[in-house]
Amino acid sequence: MKNWKISTVSFIAAAVLAVSGCGATGSGSSSSSESGLTTVTINQAVKTLSYLPLYVAQDKGYFKAEGIDIKLDTGGSGSAAFSAVLGGSADFSIQDPVFSPKSHMSGGDGVIVSAVMNAPAEYLVGKSSTSVVNNLKALEGKKVIVSPEPDSTWAFMTYLIKENNLKNVQLVNVSIGNELAAVAAGQADYAMVAEPNASKATMEQGLHEVYSFPEDSGWSPYAFSSLTTTKKYTQSHKKETQAVVNAFEKACQYIYAHPAEAVSIGQSEFPDMDASIVKHAVTHSIEMKSYPEHALVSEASWKNAMTIQAFIKNVDGLNTKNTSYATNVDPSFAKAAEKS
Repeated sequence: MKNWKISTVSFIAAAVLAVSGCGATGSGSSSSSESGLTTVTINQAVKTLSYLPLYVAQDKGYFKAEGIDIKLDTGGSGSAAFSAVLGGSADFSIQDPVFSPKSHMSGGDGVIVSAVMNAPAEYLVGKSSTSVVNNLKALEGKKVIVSPEPDSTWAFMTYLIKENNLKNVQLVNVSIGNELAAVAAGQADYAMVAEPNASKATMEQGLHEVYSFPEDSGWSPYAFSSLTTTKKYTQSHKKETQAVVNAFEKACQYIYAHPAEAVSIGQSEFPDMDASIVKHAVTHSIEMKSYPEHALVSEASWKNAMTIQAFIKNVDGLNTKNTSYATNVDPSFAKAAEKS
């Protein structure tokens, strides 16, 4: 789940460190290892099934095949992950792509080089089995559980209500992880959840998926999670950047060519999660095309993401100098990877 509003003070502080040269932003922590491989550090916000392309690339040896030895760190949040890049302790980060335009708003030079999650992977589940896909008015007069503002479930649901002119839809805030229990306790009719909670809802709680944001053509593709670095790094480490993106491209293709094997990798990465839940969550994400089929972040996916970010006033507008596709996405590495 994402918390999109970023502390302006902490972010600007990180950006100032980057601009001033503290932490050697863009010089990278890439180094040669004893094996002859180049060590590249990726800092992921959290460990999640949403980042399956990363784990597939590791498990299948795609990074090593490209001459890269990956050191994987976990920041604990999107802000911490990208701050590791700005501070020089990581070469790449994986989190919400909004950190790139936020960096430009603070004078930084963030850039996105690969997709990691390519759809707004949130689902509306409830006790009723009646789909609302073609009848969103059915939500009027209902209570919907979302995480507190400005989390992604709150943002998506608020935008859905506004765009469809829905009346008297009450959003009930609960802390992340307690959404399903709140519905079971009768606090609301529906809950907005991501995987694997969407699978837990249908498999363990007897709830039903009634609306899928990834399945709605008006929402997908959507730059939901991305591989982010700085322009300074890509310019000084073109070989390493291309190698890492090549590995992600191979992983994305593998997930769709070998879904059963992708499930197995997910299960091995999350041994404490019920294997059937992992299988359902990964399969569901593949069916919804939540994982990118290719590494490229398209202009359409970027526009959809920035539409929501602008709506919740997390950035300075849609298609501004700071939020434009040209400023934030370097598609050259992904395009080259797809051709290779």
